[in-house]
Amino acid sequence: MKANSASRIIAGMMKHLIRIHKPHRLAVAAIACVLSLTAGAASGHALDVSASYRKNAEKAFDGFLQSLWPEAQQRGISRKVFNASVQRISLQWDIPDLAPPKIAGEQPAASRKRQAEFGSPGRYFSDRSLNQLAQIGRRNIGKYAAAFDRIERRTGVPRQVVAAIWGRETAFSNARIPHDAMSVLATQAFLGRRPDFFRPELLAIMEIAQRGIVPVAHLKSSWAGAMGHTQMLPGLYLKYASDGDGDGKSDIWNSIPDALATTATFLKASGWRPGLSWAYEVAPSSALDCTLEGPDAGRPVADWIASGARRVAERKWPARINTVKSYLIMPAGRFGPAFIATDNYYAIKNYNESDLYVLYVGNLADRIAGGGAFKTRWRDVDTFTRAAMKQVQSRMVGLGYNVGDTIDGLIGFRTRTATGMHQKKLGMAVDCWPNKPFIARLK
Repeated sequence: MKANSASRIIAGMMKHLIRIHKPHRLAVAAIACVLSLTAGAASGHALDVSASYRKNAEKAFDGFLQSLWPEAQQRGISRKVFNASVQRISLQWDIPDLAPPKIAGEQPAASRKRQAEFGSPGRYFSDRSLNQLAQIGRRNIGKYAAAFDRIERRTGVPRQVVAAIWGRETAFSNARIPHDAMSVLATQAFLGRRPDFFRPELLAIMEIAQRGIVPVAHLKSSWAGAMGHTQMLPGLYLKYASDGDGDGKSDIWNSIPDALATTATFLKASGWRPGLSWAYEVAPSSALDCTLEGPDAGRPVADWIASGARRVAERKWPARINTVKSYLIMPAGRFGPAFIATDNYYAIKNYNESDLYVLYVGNLADRIAGGGAFKTRWRDVDTFTRAAMKQVQSRMVGLGYNVGDTIDGLIGFRTRTATGMHQKKLGMAVDCWPNKPFIARLK
């Protein structure tokens, strides 16, 4: 992302999406920090559709909503609640990530995504921003100490990790996203790029309305339908809702303890292992084979140590960790920090599939607990647009490599490991990053 583009996006989001209800220098900085990480995701252009298409789409949308009734009824949603839900829902034409279907013979173009440039992950880890968030996090851990005590006893998830997710998602509730969740989910289910994903989420929020946990007007969300202080989708809320303040219900919209408890319950169900860090930073070493990154090559910590893994700053490995299954993580190949991650890394990743999200939450949690920045610096790397990286991935698939479930233009661990394997084959230096010299050899 270019700096000037990022500034415009952040400024626009600050103006139109975020309401700061406690003006405070650190709070404002925290919001700007969180927005800078998500600006690209919400930066698509609004749909450009004709008046006739809009009219026909609104009519088809009404039919789509009515078609949900049999599924809603099976979920225990009453006709009264269903009708009230449908009545309040409206198409949200200005949210990003839409791909409208063909209606009445007219097929508009999908909303265009800004061509962000992807490069070194280092730009996401501003010391100043992370330290500000950590300061606010420590303050909130003190404020909600009793709730965090109960959550840790019940789930085994450390308070710093739960607080870090809270900080990453909504800047510790200083940011409030005012979209109507039902309308957003309905729009994504009808006009979005992933209708099969959002259809059950729309039904799930109707089920939440049926339970009457909060007034329907309180069901606010992001443009992607995530709700509450820690931003959970409706389906996950129904599965993991927890009472954190002892009032007998789980209100993740108005009760911070409930939101924190629900997030911790999710992490526990995702395999969180008490007593282990999310990951241990290790010194860069040519002895570590970067093509072994990721969940498929998990092995006991002792094996990584035998392969040359040493913790940074001469830190000692924890006792009784040798047999713990662990994984190599090198998010910038050999151009940045390396980690030996535990299952807790992947528990956080279940909350958000981005490796950068996990690294950010993990490092913020460490800073809240008194730690600091990663010891190894992020080095400059070649940058690419997503479209350009899709072309690279297509070529690699043609050579027989696995770059992930889809050709998505993101430099994930499978693209990195495939790059490293082909670098070996070509006799190049193996750094597991698809830089320009490597791409030139693909042609």
